[in-house]
Amino acid sequence: MTNSELAALVEQLQAENERLREEARLADTLPLPMEDGAEPAGRRRSGRRRGRTVASVVLVVIGLILAPVAVAANWTQSQLADTEAFVSTFAPLAKDQAVQAFVIDEVMTAVEQQVDFEKTTSDVFDAVDQLGLPPAASAALTALKKPAALGLQSLATTVVTNFVESPAFADIWEQALRVSHQQLVAAMTNDPAGALSISSSGELSVQLGPIIEAVKAAMIDQGLSFADAIPTVDVNIVVAKSDSFGQLTLAYGLAVSLGMWLPWIAIAFLAAGVVVAKRRTVTLFWTGLSLGVVMVLLGIALRIGNLVTVASIAPRYVPIDAAGVIYDAVTSRVASTVVAVAVLAFTVMVISWAVGPYRPAPALRRAFGDAATKLRAIGDARGISTGAFGRVLGRQRVLIQVLIGVAAAAFILFLRPLSTGQIIWTAVIAVVLLLLVELLQRPVQPEVVVVEVVDEEPVEPGESKDSSEKADDDVLIS
Repeated sequence: MTNSELAALVEQLQAENERLREEARLADTLPLPMEDGAEPAGRRRSGRRRGRTVASVVLVVIGLILAPVAVAANWTQSQLADTEAFVSTFAPLAKDQAVQAFVIDEVMTAVEQQVDFEKTTSDVFDAVDQLGLPPAASAALTALKKPAALGLQSLATTVVTNFVESPAFADIWEQALRVSHQQLVAAMTNDPAGALSISSSGELSVQLGPIIEAVKAAMIDQGLSFADAIPTVDVNIVVAKSDSFGQLTLAYGLAVSLGMWLPWIAIAFLAAGVVVAKRRTVTLFWTGLSLGVVMVLLGIALRIGNLVTVASIAPRYVPIDAAGVIYDAVTSRVASTVVAVAVLAFTVMVISWAVGPYRPAPALRRAFGDAATKLRAIGDARGISTGAFGRVLGRQRVLIQVLIGVAAAAFILFLRPLSTGQIIWTAVIAVVLLLLVELLQRPVQPEVVVVEVVDEEPVEPGESKDSSEKADDDVLIS
């Protein structure tokens, strides 16, 4: 077969292929013959696509609604069930100057309610005056009563201030927080080792077992060997009973359970919405954007809550500066979680946009791909190549990128507390690593298909023309 005949055959095949494509397009748009009661295939496919879209939107909306609730529930669970998290939240308050000033004022108020400095100094001066001092000396003592009372009060304030500002106060504060929280958890979970327990019927009991064990150990330390004979007892003394106690333990258990499972449920709804969607990349983009916006709104709500809380309790109960510091300390972990989720959501949005159909992402991808190809070519020309490592990256590129994303997400969400800067830098580093993978990987070259056309041979005697033409058109593909 000559080259001109081959070109004509190719044109004929292309025309036939175009005709078949046109018939296929018409078949998709025209109603097909069907039996009575049957539904057109095109309509069925459209209905399935519409159903997937509706299901995806519903799942994503439910996940977005649950997301802020899950963040608050997770914070509540950490404060209620995790003693170390509770202590790390409130212990730093002992070193804050505004809180220290508030504690000093409260301590001095309590001291002044019990000690009358003016009466104390007056009694001392009157006792000295009764010793028979001259009139001038007696008058001088009387004039010194008021300054002496103020001096004594100032001395007491100085002593209290020095103690509150010392490391000893911070240690006592932290220890009091830890013991109080441990006893709360023990009471709510009916821990046998706790001093308090709450029964299902609402009875608040003091458990004597731990107390007796402590007394037994103290007696043995004092050399009273007979204490070894004291058996282990399990005795409770009911000190109060109320139905609200039982409801309190139920609410505690519910809050802890919600804090543990609700975040995963919200993530499951969001992930299911993306998986169900027909256009997953587009759905992932809008899900990330929506989740980021929800977290930004939650962060704004936290700041508004700061203003409302400070206005409601200050300065009637707590000074304004101390109230603000306490609110920020209480909400620091939830605020950090909000920032982490927001950064993660916007990062997912940016990545899904970069790999999605929205302009100018395709043009940017092509430009980046062309630049990477040129850089690889320049490196190859100079003997610089990623070699086998680049080929491994090329084969496992998607898996490596997924692992980078999962590692960054786990670092942001689970290694707490992290500062806002650390969270943002984690996301930036993850994006840079993804770009490096694209740059260093060497794309796997597709197999080359070689087409050979058999040269035309003369027709042998007795061989038909059709069989000869058939032999001429044979194609060998390797």
